[in-house]
Amino acid sequence: MCFALFLLLLCPVQAAGIETEIIEASGAADIQNNNLAQARDQALSLAFHGAVEKVLLTAVSPQALAARRAVVNEKIYRVTERYILNYRIVREAEQEGAYLVQVAATVDTGSLKADLRSLGVLGGPGDGKGKEGAGVTIGLIIQAAFASHYDLLAFQEMLAGTPPIRSVVIRFLSPERCEMTLESQENAQVVARELAKKRFKGMPLRVLQVEAASIRIAMNRQGVSRD
Repeated sequence: MCFALFLLLLCPVQAAGIETEIIEASGAADIQNNNLAQARDQALSLAFHGAVEKVLLTAVSPQALAARRAVVNEKIYRVTERYILNYRIVREAEQEGAYLVQVAATVDTGSLKADLRSLGVLGGPGDGKGKEGAGVTIGLIIQAAFASHYDLLAFQEMLAGTPPIRSVVIRFLSPERCEMTLESQENAQVVARELAKKRFKGMPLRVLQVEAASIRIAMNRQGVSRD
């Protein structure tokens, strides 16, 4: 199982008056039809997305992010590469039919925060302050194909707006499967029960398996729902 792993380097840097942070992030994408270049580009895109998302989740409170999730998806996540000033490949390799890329990316946090303020996401009372505890981390495996990147973001937004889920990070994407990491106020059993009540574009979310730190679901009529 290939999860894209994201690690935050703890030292922000200042360069020529620009506020930046160096983020190590990894992305993984399935290799389709032996097209390594395409898989590498997709993995890089996921790594950049993850680096920007890590900065965003540090700067913005879960409440503010949930309230403006649609705006963030439309105005920030669709253009994550504009916040990457430069990057260095730390590691890249083929792994179990996927292409993995790990980068050390310099993120333009100054511009990112300025855009978040202009969008009304950052700068309100309590933003970035007094955050709740880390909660429970749960791996979510979705056995489904998303028709477009817009559908993927819409699904992410739906999950983020589902109590007790507090945040959702995309880790891995292929034509048949997507993997995400959820931060929740409750355990996997409680989250699974809430997911089983949901529908996405008319398709029920069917819970196939629940473990202590992971949930597997499908969006078709093949699976059998379990609590």
